[in-house]
Parts: sequence; C-alpha cells; structure tokens
Amino acid sequence: MTLPVTDHTKPTHMGLPMPNGKVALWFFLVTEVMFFTGLIGAYIVLRGGTPSEPFGWPKPAQVHLLEWVGALNTFVLIVSSLTIVLAHYAAAKGNNRLATRYVLATLLLGAAFLGIKAWEYSDKFAHGILPGQIGELVVLEDSDEKSSEKAFRRERSLHAANMHYVERVRARLTEATEKVTEENVAGQAPGVREAWALLTAMNGEIEKRDPKNGQVVTPFRRSISPAELGSRVNALAHDHPELHLPPSIPHGNLWASCYFTLTGLHALHVLLGLVALAVLLLFGLTNQLTDHGSVLATELVGLYWHFVDIVWIFLFPLLYLV
Repeated sequence: MTLPVTDHTKPTHMGLPMPNGKVALWFFLVTEVMFFTGLIGAYIVLRGGTPSEPFGWPKPAQVHLLEWVGALNTFVLIVSSLTIVLAHYAAAKGNNRLATRYVLATLLLGAAFLGIKAWEYSDKFAHGILPGQIGELVVLEDSDEKSSEKAFRRERSLHAANMHYVERVRARLTEATEKVTEENVAGQAPGVREAWALLTAMNGEIEKRDPKNGQVVTPFRRSISPAELGSRVNALAHDHPELHLPPSIPHGNLWASCYFTLTGLHALHVLLGLVALAVLLLFGLTNQLTDHGSVLATELVGLYWHFVDIVWIFLFPLLYLV
C-alpha cells in the first residue's frame, strides 16, 4: 500500500533578502562610488604630478581656503547623518511627530552646509579665483642662471593665458582708480594710491623729448612683466583686500578646476538629497511617515545621505588640510 506524499516545505522566495528599492539604491551607490573614486583619483594624480620646483601645489591660504570652515561643514554633515538615523528609528517605532522633527533637522543641516559652501564660492568669485582666471607667474625668489632659464621657459609657455590675466588686472585697477589724477592722487586712500602706482608701472612710459632743445623730458620706462605684476598684485591684494584683485598663483588654474569640479558635484548631490528630505518632510507633515513604505523611504534616503557624508570626509582633508 502506497501512502500519499505530502510536501510540508514552505515556498522559497527568489531574489535577495531585501526590498527591491534597497537593492536598486545599492546599485546606484556603487556607480556613485566609482564616479567619485575616478574624480578623487584624478585629483590625486594631478596633484602628485605637479612639479614641486620652483613652485608646488597651491596652499589653502593662497586660494582663500579656511580650514575651520571646512571643519565646520564636516561637523554639520556628521550631525545630519545622526539626525537622519534618529528619524528612521522614530518612524520605525511609529512616532511620526519625532521622526518629522529629525527629518526637518537633517534638512536644515544640509541647507546650512550648502549655505556655507555658497559663502566660500562667493569669496572665490570676488577675488577671481576661478578656472582660467588666475595668473600663474610670480618672480622667483632666487635669480641664479638655472632658475632664470626655468622662469623664462615657464613665462613663454604661459604667455597667452597671462596676457588675459594682465588685462583683467588692468581693468580692475582702472576701475579702482577711475577718479584719480596726477593732481589728486596724493590725497587718496593708501590702497588707491598703490593701485595707481601699479597701474602706472603696467603702462610704462615712452621717452619724451623737448622739441625745442631735444632734452629728455620723460625717460623711457618699460612696463613690468607678467611675473613682476603677479608678485606685486599678490602683495597689494594681501594689504588691501578691498580692491579684490585676482591673484597670481602658480598651478592655480588647475587647482581651481579640481576644486570646483569636486565640491560642485558634491554640492549637487547634497541638493538632490535635500529634495528627497523635503519629500519625507511632506510625508511627516501629513502624518504618513510611519507607514511601511515611508519607513523604507526614510531608510533609503538615510543611506544616500550617509554616502554624501562619506564623500565629503574624503574631500575635506584632501582640499583643506593636505
């Protein structure tokens, strides 16, 4: 006699033991990791490949980077990672009100990060520290034959770009000394007097002779070179920042390109995160943040936000400290 066969095994679920949304987000984050790894790797290669002689990679102080501002932004993002974790925990426990408050705190912290970064950007714009806008020639400290030859080759290779820089400086000095004349220059503010002197040195002077007796009235004076201009502009900008003169920084344009690419793309990712947080806040305000789907959405937004935080933790020391 054959007994009937009964199958007491439970049906198996095919796929990964996590929601499809989380799987999709992890795949997205993997692509983002590769994206930022390529950018950061390119920055490291470009910086490491920059000759240290006669000039090395720009120091943070040269390009108006304040370490404490970067540290403050790092602290802001770390705290925001904590608040989004607390928001997910409160939502999972069914506390919609508390979860909404934590989402709002995360949103405000993210907005504060972008506000600080916008302030940093405005300072760069005001001082002309932008890709393609920076002069790269300054006078070498020593003047031996080898260094002079090196300076000549460098000036020749950067001639076209630095002619544009010279004209930008000329335009800024002309604007700053618009109402200054030979007669009233002595009564101007110190910064304006120095700007007038630098503009005069840039223009040079053609030799002039008295037509009656042929004697030299005004001796010939050559205009200063881009390297001399860069050094004098840096000194003037240091003593009189109100003039907002574009600095001359060796390798400055390459630095600016790397800085704005890395921080700009990171800021864009922060902005996208703020949009997602605003949606969660809307769910909280309509008392829907404790729903199963909203709890999962809070977790996914938190994962994305942690990624944004981690990227900045790499950018902060590379740009501000090293």
